Amino acid sequence: MVLENIMLIDGSGRGPCAASICCADGVVKKIERKTGAAIAESGIIAVPGFVDVHVHFRDPGFTEKEDIASGSEAAAAGGFTTVCCMPNTNPALHSPEILADIDRRARETGRVNLFALSAMTVGQAGRELANFAAMDRTPTLCRELTGHGICGITEDGKSLLNEDMMRQVLIAAKRLGLVVMDHAEPETEITERDIRLARETGAHIHIQHVSAAATVDLVRAAKKTMPNITCETAPHYFTLTSEALDRLGPLAKMNPPLRTERDREAIREGLADGTIDVIATDHAPHTLAEKSRPVDEAPFGIIGLETCFALAYTHLVKTGVLTLPQLIEKMSAAPARLIGLDRGIITEGKAADITLIDTAYEGVIDSSAFRSKGRNTPFDGMPVSGRVIKTLRAGAATFEVKENA
Repeated sequence: MVLENIMLIDGSGRGPCAASICCADGVVKKIERKTGAAIAESGIIAVPGFVDVHVHFRDPGFTEKEDIASGSEAAAAGGFTTVCCMPNTNPALHSPEILADIDRRARETGRVNLFALSAMTVGQAGRELANFAAMDRTPTLCRELTGHGICGITEDGKSLLNEDMMRQVLIAAKRLGLVVMDHAEPETEITERDIRLARETGAHIHIQHVSAAATVDLVRAAKKTMPNITCETAPHYFTLTSEALDRLGPLAKMNPPLRTERDREAIREGLADGTIDVIATDHAPHTLAEKSRPVDEAPFGIIGLETCFALAYTHLVKTGVLTLPQLIEKMSAAPARLIGLDRGIITEGKAADITLIDTAYEGVIDSSAFRSKGRNTPFDGMPVSGRVIKTLRAGAATFEVKENA
């Protein structure tokens, strides 16, 4: 495959340039940069395939909401070439046998590099630590590409509140060279605890779905002396406030919750100054029947894979919070580094994981066209700029917009 005379943002930190990209055998064979060439005004740009370190595919156990095949299709449609699945399935992802089954079925779909994180405790019951070493030895695609059978450890969906057990998790993760991704709840209090434990153990802690100004402040201060602290946020936290819950009810119910305008601005500032390293989706599908319940009975979570880029481009790049190369860094290179994946940059000799985006596109989000089984989004009908038009995983197209779409 040859991408001729296209605008390129390669993920290296360099500005965009006109280029031609030749891919063969799953890798980028040659990049010919057009020195002095005018950049096309079509708005079509090649960027490194996106990496989402926080998705829920609900498989096994809740496949009426999503499964590996439908989740992978949604990921490809969103421009993602690698995703990391959370372990709060049924049964929870706490054993090599469950991990191997997920890996086998993900390989059969062939649409994304699907990695998984181990639960911290057996059954996520908070009583017995999972066997992280056995999980890490499991011969998964993740192990082939990163050297680890799992891409991290998390109790996502809740926090491990027992401090002694959390310390044991961190000690084990440090020994294995794995990142611990923590759902901090209550957010600011657990983030403060995690920073202290990270300082004590030397383990790498990644705070998930940061939503509060106080959390941004804690992470910003910690990162001055601690390279082992990173964090992520999700598009809903830099686009919406708690007002959306009043307007949309359960479709805007998530955990952590939407907060104030001050918190939303703090998230944007944290993205701009580098405090927040990664943009993830926390893709959390539910059935419409579940999300049609009263607010206090409906489950937490919204879907996000197919809306992430457009929302980020519209609300961060077009408003001047980030440049487009900075956005791509937070969606490609930074999450790849977090999990030890040699992706997130388009360069000769590396895997041809490439996403084509159209920054000239103007349209609205249409949940009826989603590949995900989920339709639980607060963004349906929202005007956006930019979209993904093609996704290549190892040089093979996994998604492409039809001519009339």
